[in-house]
Amino acid sequence: MLSEPFSLRNGPLLMMKTVKTPTHEVYSGMTLRTEGTSQAPFSSMNLGLHVGDDPDHVLANRRLIADRLACPLDSWVCAEQVHGTKVARVTRDQAGAGSENLDSTIKGVDGLFTTESGLLLALCFADCVPIFYWTSEPDAVAIMHAGWRGTVGGGAAQMAKMMSQQLGFLPESLNVVIGPSIGGEDYEVDQKVIDEVSKLDQALWEKSVIDHGNGHYLLNLRLLNREILIASGVPERQIHMTGYSTYARPDLFFSFRHGHGKTGRMMGFIGMK
Repeated sequence: MLSEPFSLRNGPLLMMKTVKTPTHEVYSGMTLRTEGTSQAPFSSMNLGLHVGDDPDHVLANRRLIADRLACPLDSWVCAEQVHGTKVARVTRDQAGAGSENLDSTIKGVDGLFTTESGLLLALCFADCVPIFYWTSEPDAVAIMHAGWRGTVGGGAAQMAKMMSQQLGFLPESLNVVIGPSIGGEDYEVDQKVIDEVSKLDQALWEKSVIDHGNGHYLLNLRLLNREILIASGVPERQIHMTGYSTYARPDLFFSFRHGHGKTGRMMGFIGMK
């Protein structure tokens, strides 16, 4: 890992360094679990509408984040997130999708990208890997949700491929940050998961898997996504990986595994001004 790409800033936000292109300013980051209105087990800044929390609390939390980012909810775009690998290009016509209800989310996808400023691409996370992309050839930003299924399916590479094909650039021009997720030292999986992982080229996954004995393994999803991105053509020097673990820091993050499946969601976001 190079230097930590995230820093605590502005209350319940973990922000990445602002990136400036000739025509835009890219801003991105993750929300934290602090300072919101939700009650246990979702306390307190839960931004997931799908986890059983009071919708009024979730919307109050989303409005608080919208105010902190100076980006109203009617500019947010949210995806359904089905633990797959499909991605969608979004435009201003989809502004507000999923920001206040689940019915209007972009269906069937786990990744969003856009070339338009004024939109905030926003996805929910609680241990799965958030992957942030940007390029200036042309100006474009993206975000991908990668759990183990999406990771093994190559979702990270699918985003790089779709962006480069539709926007006419090479993956070599992409910059990527792999954000807070469960750490490899805490993510124990069984043989069923490893059987799927091992369908990938061994050179991709061998550094990401540690045999823990008795048919159990430790799986480093962040590292595996990094290797998949490098294999897709994104230069290693342009991939930054956080040191924050959602499982290890329950004071900062929601963790699906730490909360035994009953917990809130952070939101990863990226946009251009």
